[in-house]
Amino acid sequence: MNSSSRNIRLSVITPFHNASSYIEKCVHSLMRQSLQGGVEFIFIDDCSTDDSLSRLQSVVEAYPERLHQVTILHNDTNRGAGFSRQRGHDTAQGEFIVHCDADDWVDPEMYGSMLNVADTSGADIVCTAFYVETPQKTSVIRFPSLDFPGLNTMPLDTLHGSLCNKIIRRSLLEKHQIRFFEGIDCWEDLGILFRLCVFTQRIVIYNRPFYHYRRTSDKTLSTIDMERVLNDHLAFARRMEEWFDAQPPDLKNRYRAFIDFTQFTAKIKLLRGNRRRLHEWKTTFPETNRQIMSYKNIPLRYRLCFYAADRLPEWLVKTIFFLARIL
Repeated sequence: MNSSSRNIRLSVITPFHNASSYIEKCVHSLMRQSLQGGVEFIFIDDCSTDDSLSRLQSVVEAYPERLHQVTILHNDTNRGAGFSRQRGHDTAQGEFIVHCDADDWVDPEMYGSMLNVADTSGADIVCTAFYVETPQKTSVIRFPSLDFPGLNTMPLDTLHGSLCNKIIRRSLLEKHQIRFFEGIDCWEDLGILFRLCVFTQRIVIYNRPFYHYRRTSDKTLSTIDMERVLNDHLAFARRMEEWFDAQPPDLKNRYRAFIDFTQFTAKIKLLRGNRRRLHEWKTTFPETNRQIMSYKNIPLRYRLCFYAADRLPEWLVKTIFFLARIL
């Protein structure tokens, strides 16, 4: 199934790997979009070993009017989220792109409404609030202000850093050659967003929720997963600094606060759990420790513990962390 390249306003990119429990609800929500024309749906099968693909195909076939808008790509091996999302970008033909995770779903008016905001505002990026779905309740997460924060003060959270609640003008990505960092699957969204924020101020917030982010026990990280996330975060922090190093020097100076905060946040998991790798934490991006008390996005009690970790003996630090019940 291939999408036509004519007059495509929006490319919706959905990678999936073994998502059979959720993918049908996701695809139904995409096929039911009020936006009828000018849209393409790109699904990337990251070498699933379950029946995700057949479930996807079954749902799409129930919407014959959408068949020409659907493209399904297949990775030969499991390559991860970053590779799959980039493959979607490389295939996309839309004026704007947006991502949807296969275990989430969207309201019918989402993409048409966001395009309308982009058209009336001239924005390069349109952001929306979203729902958090748990088995117990539905919550709404909204932006605290209609002004998108500057990069130096932007929280590293799902609301600001996710690609799933934002449509992005594709020409902005192409003009500045913004691609996913290869081999990084955690914070892969942030790798795109921070560079977009460097190159545009035309970001508009439409503070209405449309996207349903599923948060269940399935997303709880195991010890192995936690190590993978830590390694990806540290790799991201290094790749981010390498990218800034390749830009004009004033750019790195301008965004030094963002670089320091991101690198500091990337290494926090070194202090997590019973094996607190304090020496490694102290020697990884050590210059960021000088700024601990300035990281206002981190609660004060955490900052005080991190400040102590940088200056006190290891046995005392572990005692403080235990008593403070953090990490």
